[in-house]
Amino acid sequence: MLKKHAILSQLSSLPKKVLSLHGRQHISDFVLHELCNTHCFDLKKAAYLVDNPDFDCIKGVAGFDTSEAYPINTMWQNPDLFVAHVEKAPFNNKVRSILKPSSIRSHKSEQETTKMIGDYLGIIKPGFCSWSMKHDNQGILIYETEPNSCPVSPDILLNGACLLGFCPIY
Repeated sequence: MLKKHAILSQLSSLPKKVLSLHGRQHISDFVLHELCNTHCFDLKKAAYLVDNPDFDCIKGVAGFDTSEAYPINTMWQNPDLFVAHVEKAPFNNKVRSILKPSSIRSHKSEQETTKMIGDYLGIIKPGFCSWSMKHDNQGILIYETEPNSCPVSPDILLNGACLLGFCPIY
């Protein structure tokens, strides 16, 4: 119950933090780092992508790898330093380089897409969640959990991941 409370506290603080970044780029990176930290979902790696069937593409938007994580308690106070950090982070850049044909348009299953992208990114036993976004797009979060972390309810993970859908995509 304590972990669930910590996650809900993190999630409820995100809208105010996101509003403080109005007009900036890389807001998805801020949100993804917040979702992946030990006080929230405690993910080892995560990739946020958007599947746009109208333009027939899956585009990588943001990536997180614990080994490249920025100190969570300072990223909101020093957004320029955080942005400079994520722009240089190899895993984030690898995720952002993903541009593949739409799985929705080609009728590939979510499991097939998850495996393909997970293998490319070196994500071991990838988990995923997906959600509908505006303009018939599909948000996708592919992730690897920390080996000793508490399992999180898939519903809570999906609710947190959906916050990425409110972030502009650059």
